[in-house]
Amino acid sequence: MTNWLMEQQLVISLLLLTLITLEAKAMKSLGANVIYALWLLVPLLLITNNLPQDVIRVDDKSIYRYIVEIGGKSNTVHISFNWALVWLSGCLGILALGAFAQWKIYRLAHFESNSIKLNVALPKSLKVVSNKQLSSPILSGILKPTLLVPVGFQSQFSARQQHLMIRHELVHFHRGDNLYNLLALIFLAVFWFNPLSWMAYRAFRRSQEIACDAAVLKQSTTEDQINYSKALVQCAERSLHSFSIYSPYGEKHTMFKRIKNIQNPAKIKPALIGLTIALSSTLVAGVALANLAETAHSVDKSSMAAPVIRIEPKYPIEAARNNQEGAVILQFDIAKDGSTDNIQVIESFPQQVFDKVSIAALKQWTYKPRIQGGQAQRQTGLTVQLDYRMNPPHSAQTAKTSTLEKIKVQH
Repeated sequence: MTNWLMEQQLVISLLLLTLITLEAKAMKSLGANVIYALWLLVPLLLITNNLPQDVIRVDDKSIYRYIVEIGGKSNTVHISFNWALVWLSGCLGILALGAFAQWKIYRLAHFESNSIKLNVALPKSLKVVSNKQLSSPILSGILKPTLLVPVGFQSQFSARQQHLMIRHELVHFHRGDNLYNLLALIFLAVFWFNPLSWMAYRAFRRSQEIACDAAVLKQSTTEDQINYSKALVQCAERSLHSFSIYSPYGEKHTMFKRIKNIQNPAKIKPALIGLTIALSSTLVAGVALANLAETAHSVDKSSMAAPVIRIEPKYPIEAARNNQEGAVILQFDIAKDGSTDNIQVIESFPQQVFDKVSIAALKQWTYKPRIQGGQAQRQTGLTVQLDYRMNPPHSAQTAKTSTLEKIKVQH
C-alpha cells in the first residue's frame, strides 16, 4: 500500500497545487461552478494514473536459494520502520473523527430534534427538524438526507432570508454534495500525510459553498444579496462549528470569501474557461496514454534481479531450542522503487515454523529496479527459497550446493 501511495504523489500533488491556485486566484474569471467542477479531475486522475502499466514477467522458473544459519554477528545492522502502520493509524484516525462528527449530527437529527414545517417548497423525501444546539441550517445524510434548522429559525431571520438559506441547502441536496464530501474525506484520510491534501480539502469545501451561493443568487437583486450576506454573518457569529471537521459558517476565511464573492460577482471569461478545460483534458489524456496498456516483458535467468539490501532472517528461538531445521519457498514481486510486495508462501517445511520470519525479512529486501525505455518497471513472479540450518553443510554437501549463499544469523 505504501508503494502505491508514493507512486501517486507526484501527479496528485501537481494537480492539487493547480486546483488550490485556481480556487484562490481564478474564481472571478472562471466562476464558482467551473472551479467546483474542476475538482472532478482528482478522481479522474487517480483512475487514469492506475491503468494497467508495463510489467516484467519472470519466465525463468529457477529458485534462488539462501541458507539461514545460526552464526556469528552480522556485519550489517538494519533498522526498519513500519511506515504502513503509521499511515494506517492516521487514515483510521481521520475516518474515526469524521464518523464521530457525523454521528453527532445523526443523533441530533433523529433523537434530539422536533419535526417542523417551513413555508418553503421542499422535496417530499426531505425531512425537516429543529434543534436548539444549531445556529444555522445543516443538510445531513446521503441516502435519506435531513434538513436541520435552529430553534427559532423563523423568528431569527426574515422570510426572504429563510427562503435564500433554504435554497442554499437545496442546492446541496439536488447536487448530492454530501456524497462528494464523503469521498473528499476518504481522499483526505488516504493522503493525510501530504500537506497539499489538507489545503485542497479546505479549498474544495470553500468552492462548494461559493458555488451554492452563486446558484442561490443567480439573477438576484441587490436587496437579496444584502439580505443573504447579513444572514451569513449572523450564522457565523452564532456558529458552534462543532459538528464536523469543516464548518462553512465557522471558518472565517471561507465566510469572508463568500461575502466578497456575493458583493463582487464573477466576471466569467469564456475563452479562459475553454483554455482551462483544454489543459485539463490534455493532462488527463496524457496520464491515461502513459498507462494505457499492459505489456508483459520476459527476462531470462541472466537478467534476474539481485538484492542490493538483504535483511537477514531471524532464526526462531523455539526452532533453535528444538534443533529444528526447515525451508520456506516464497513468491514475490519487485515494485518500481525496488521494494518487495505481494509476498506469498508457496511451500514451507515444517509448516508455519519459519514462515513469519521469512516474510518479515523479505519485506525489507531491496532490489535494484529494472529500467526499460528509461522507466523503472515492475517485476512479478520471482521466487526465493530460504533454507534454515542449525549446522554448516558438510564438505561433500557444500560441493553440491556451492551456488547457495549463506546468511549468518545470530541466535
